[in-house]
Amino acid sequence: MRETLPKALALMFGHEGGYVNAKTDAGGPTKYGITHKTLAAHRGVPSVTADMVKALTIEEATEIYNRSYWKQAGCDLLPAGLDYMAFDFGVNSGPPRAVRTLQITLRDAGVYKGAIDGHCGEQTVAAVRAYPGGLASLMRAYADARMSFLRSLSGKQGFSVNGRGWTIRVTGKDPLGKWKDQPGVLGNALRMANAVMTVATVAPAGVNVEAKAPASSIGLTEILKKPEAWGPVGGALAAGGSVLSGSVILQYAFAAVMLVGVGVGVWYFVRRVRERG
Repeated sequence: MRETLPKALALMFGHEGGYVNAKTDAGGPTKYGITHKTLAAHRGVPSVTADMVKALTIEEATEIYNRSYWKQAGCDLLPAGLDYMAFDFGVNSGPPRAVRTLQITLRDAGVYKGAIDGHCGEQTVAAVRAYPGGLASLMRAYADARMSFLRSLSGKQGFSVNGRGWTIRVTGKDPLGKWKDQPGVLGNALRMANAVMTVATVAPAGVNVEAKAPASSIGLTEILKKPEAWGPVGGALAAGGSVLSGSVILQYAFAAVMLVGVGVGVWYFVRRVRERG
């Protein structure tokens, strides 16, 4: 079970709450967001009563969410934050719809050429990685696409009746301005993605933090700190000791040769260090 799932479930149970059986909800008797039809399918029975839904435990709800929503929406394949968005969308509108909307968002950006089939596979994941502007931009576009879908729903159980609640859920903003702004699905998803990126900056799991940097990136200052770099200078001084007692012309000539020799020696040393790493 992925790390994000417990966080996603905690947020989900906050959205879905306890037992409800509202006329405006197409799901009928529901608890923790699990409808009576979903519960019956999970238990392998034709139907369940409202009382059986009411008695649903949070442990069984967690099992249902993991198997029938999290995995069905391909959340184990998606990056942190986006996985939560697909999960929440899937609970609200069905996993196939959540994945199809993601695929359409990727297709509209020109990075997905596959079928809009509601199946999150390698093509979808590769398109997520290639999305222009990065993950945060994709998550905002995905939230907009979800809201567009919700606005398209009509009838007694459509956007005209449930739109305010759906908008608060996804965006965290009350269209009527009566509730204080909250993160919403999008805000919480961005926080999850940012938390993973922050941890990755410190020491990402599975990455060898002791790996050598490319040798070509070693700075000249660091190389010149090595005592070996100054070997040519010592050798030149030792070799020129006897010359310094000679004529002035010879001394000047030697000094010029020594400077050139030292420069060449240091240059070759720097080159050798960078090639060797």
